[in-house]
Amino acid sequence: MRVLLTVAFIAISWGCQSTPVDYGSILDKPSNGEQVSIDRLNDALLNLPDLPRHMERLVDLEQQALQLVEDEPLKLGSIGTAILDIYYGSLTGHYVLERFYRYLESPEADTHALWVENIRAHMEDGADGSREQPYASLTAVEAHIYLLTMDMSPVGSMYQTSEERPFTLLLQARRETGGVSALHFDLGGVYQAMSKRFGQTSEFHPVALMYHQARQGDSAAQAAIGGYLASQNELDSAVDWLRAASRTGNLLANSFLARIYWERASTASDPELKEAALDGVLENYLHAIALGSVDAMYALGVLYLNTHYGDENVLSGVPLLKQAAESGHSDAAMFLAHMHYTGEAVQKDTQLAATYYIQASDLGNPFARRAYARFLLAEQRDDTRIINWLKDLAEVDDAEAMVLLGNLHARGVGTRQRLRRAVGWFKDAVAISPGNADIVNEVAWTLTVSDLQGLKRQRYALKIMDKLMESDSDARTKPEYLDTWAAAYAANGDFQRAIAIQQQAVETAKEEQYARVRRVLQAHLEAFQNGETITEKAP
Repeated sequence: MRVLLTVAFIAISWGCQSTPVDYGSILDKPSNGEQVSIDRLNDALLNLPDLPRHMERLVDLEQQALQLVEDEPLKLGSIGTAILDIYYGSLTGHYVLERFYRYLESPEADTHALWVENIRAHMEDGADGSREQPYASLTAVEAHIYLLTMDMSPVGSMYQTSEERPFTLLLQARRETGGVSALHFDLGGVYQAMSKRFGQTSEFHPVALMYHQARQGDSAAQAAIGGYLASQNELDSAVDWLRAASRTGNLLANSFLARIYWERASTASDPELKEAALDGVLENYLHAIALGSVDAMYALGVLYLNTHYGDENVLSGVPLLKQAAESGHSDAAMFLAHMHYTGEAVQKDTQLAATYYIQASDLGNPFARRAYARFLLAEQRDDTRIINWLKDLAEVDDAEAMVLLGNLHARGVGTRQRLRRAVGWFKDAVAISPGNADIVNEVAWTLTVSDLQGLKRQRYALKIMDKLMESDSDARTKPEYLDTWAAAYAANGDFQRAIAIQQQAVETAKEEQYARVRRVLQAHLEAFQNGETITEKAP
């Protein structure tokens, strides 16, 4: 994958004049083996009067070093020294010299190893590699070298820009074992230094720079331009740039291409065009998988299982999902759990379903945690972990998790039965989501019809249903909500109102989509007409 610094070629257009530099003073090059502040070195470099020329030379040398670092250690000595002559705080320079001196079995390696450690710590200061807190990096090559120091290999790259951070580099990297990780690096230091010096000209705009870099063969810039054009629905141009990036082994380009081809397949009316687009999806996901993408394994597995590549190839998706799950992909584990629980495409196996639910839940997947709770309730199984997993979700105002906590406490699943605690969770769910019709309806139904007498709260149930149905015109067209509303009135002794609402529910359910519930609604209507309330096992 070709790597360049985003601002490396700016010097050409500006025609900056070279000025002799005393690096012993300006860069505060260490002497006598003393450590020097990396911040001082960085500031000295960024304040050089001919910064563009120095950056162009620095990036050129770093690029050479990156190409030689794995296979030709004897050539690294002169390149590493030249890099440090330009900038003594270069992670690249110290890293390649460490490798050079290790190869020669020289104690000088330890000095450079210490610099590598200190520079890396400086890059990590206050950062975690996320988009919100990227690592600081002077150049794109330095970001790649950082990965090498962590025993990671880059497999995808893309520049990004935002108002907060004019230039960042997204690198997808993998270890020998494990899937692909995404790390972000802030390249804004050089950009901002040059911006202050030369002003915000149109040529200096981040997108303009990315276009320039893309034309120079920078894979990260090509992927960025392709992604940008795709977001603007300029798909043909996007494909051209992304194909160029993919030829260098850029995982992100393959992922973008797969999504574009999938969009084409989804909208194509011509069978041949659809087949060609699906072939494009398959080709690019396979390339991404070869580069270690667990997300691609999952995506392609789902496509197979959803018969997009024919009924005869459905089962091809199962090993892909299993491989993705084994690599820690929680959505893949969740999908497998659902399949084994329902018996879709595979043999029904509730024990194996539980295993995958647990795996996905342990990885923090909120959908899996909620699904696992419903699984435990349906199967009447105990797992004390589920309470804490759902509490984690409740702490971030997940109303569905609160309802499930109420259900678990009501039935004594995963914890001891505590009806008052269950009611508390139900009320908390409604309090944070009073306009969520599904949440309100489920809570009101449970507190109205439950066979657990200590759980009934008929007045509260009617109150929240009245509020919902008076404010939500769409809810008043849904037979399941009308059914709950009517049941709440019946439970509070107003059978006349219950009958009127239930008749509306039955009338609404004449639509074909409600055919399965029509009998139930009619039975409830007859119960209200006979002065009877509804009682069932709920939750």
